[in-house]
Amino acid sequence: MREKLLRAARNTLAMLFLALPTVSYAEGLLTVTTDGASESLSLDDLLAMPQSTVTTKNDYVDDTTEFSGPALKDLLVRYDIGPDETLTLRAINDFSVSVPAADAYQYNVILALFSNGEKLTSRDKGPIWVIYPMSDHEELRDDIYNSRIIWQLTSITAE
Repeated sequence: MREKLLRAARNTLAMLFLALPTVSYAEGLLTVTTDGASESLSLDDLLAMPQSTVTTKNDYVDDTTEFSGPALKDLLVRYDIGPDETLTLRAINDFSVSVPAADAYQYNVILALFSNGEKLTSRDKGPIWVIYPMSDHEELRDDIYNSRIIWQLTSITAE
């Protein structure tokens, strides 16, 4: 009897664990805050935006990888965030980094939702990974830019 209960409990926990990525995609994935107002965007909202592709290599992938998702610039334009502003990008674990919005206007920085055609999950740096086109611009192969490719992105705050 005890063994059956333990097996049932393990199965229930396994199903809940596997359902977590689905739940997070159904809810707001990304919060954008500007001028004190916040808006939460779902996966559907992000997928409804024009999609961009960046094929690049960085310090966190072994091979050149194709990433796709909306361009950060398109999101900034949508919220009237100009190139002179500073963005605070925050990850699920509260890690944050300050990034000049000008990066998005100068380079094709994307909010990657897919890697080689597969939806990013929290296990592989998703569901949103900020990707710079490092292979296309030698100046981006620098530690300062490497620190800006934040994964498991949950919020963007413009200041």
